[in-house]
Amino acid sequence: MLASGSVEVLLLDLDETLYPPERGVLRRVDGRINAYLRDRIGIPRHEVDAVRRALRRAHGTTLRGLVLRHSVDQDDYLRFVHDCDLSDLLAPDPELRELLGRLPPRKVVFTNAPRAHAQQVLRLLEIEQAFHDVVALEDLRYLPKPDPAAYREVLSRIGVPASACCLVDDTRANLLPASTLGMRTVWKAKDARPCDSVHHAIAELQELEALWR
Repeated sequence: MLASGSVEVLLLDLDETLYPPERGVLRRVDGRINAYLRDRIGIPRHEVDAVRRALRRAHGTTLRGLVLRHSVDQDDYLRFVHDCDLSDLLAPDPELRELLGRLPPRKVVFTNAPRAHAQQVLRLLEIEQAFHDVVALEDLRYLPKPDPAAYREVLSRIGVPASACCLVDDTRANLLPASTLGMRTVWKAKDARPCDSVHHAIAELQELEALWR
C-alpha cells in the first residue's frame, strides 16, 4: 500500500484523471486541434484526425509533434487550441474536493496541458485549493510526458526525490518513466491493471483512498 512507501507528494494528471472521459473535454480540445491542423498547417479535413492521433502517439502531445515537424509557434498554438469555454462540460465536484482533502500527501497537478487550461479545469471543478502547485506544459519547457525531461523538471520544482512521489495518470505510457525513476505509479482507467510499470490500478479516482488504508 502507498502509506508504507512514505509518499510525500501525490502527482495527479489533469485531463481524464481528475474527471471522467465522458465529460467530453478532450473531444472539444481535439476539435480545436483539428481546426489548427486544417487552417494553420493546411492538412486536408479528412486526414486531420489520423494526423492528430499519430502526432500524439509519437511525441506525447500534438504540439510537440508539430514543433518537431512543422516548427509551429508554441504559444500561438496553445492560444488557438485552448480558446474554448468548458463550463458546459465541467461542474463543481464536492466529492472529489473532499477526497483530495482526505488524502495525506501534498498534491500537485502534473499535466501536459497549458496552465490556462489547467486553471480553467480546476476552477470549474472547484478544487483549486486542494493543490499545492500546478506543473503545466510551460513549466516543463514544453517537453511533455513521457519525455524523461518532464519528470526531472517536476522533481526539481517540487524538491523531493522520485522515491517520495506517486504519479496517478490515465495514460499507461506516462507511468513507465515515473516507475523507472523510482516513483510509485497508479494507472487510472477502466481497463487498468498492474504490470511492469504500474504498481496499482484503479477504475475510478475514489479508489485511490483505499491505497492509504
